Amino acid sequence: MNELINLSLPPAKLSCLVGNLFAELEPPCDQQQLGPDGLMLCGRTPSGREAMLLIGPGRCTFIGNAEDLKAARNGKCPNRRCLYG
Repeated sequence: MNELINLSLPPAKLSCLVGNLFAELEPPCDQQQLGPDGLMLCGRTPSGREAMLLIGPGRCTFIGNAEDLKAARNGKCPNRRCLYG
């Protein structure tokens, strides 16, 4: 079941989350508009489920399976090259 989860992350942690959350990205053609300052990432998580990440000034919203978000936030960086791995 998809959930809507609001996050507040600094850019470095958000960048790491994006890299671990999505296994593949897809164009957001059929999705609603965010506005001029927003960014929408759509794709599939490593589990194969669909997810979206809406990024706006000072906020971030995840739409997808909460277990996928939990795995991405609590997992170790597979490359071990950053501060968070």
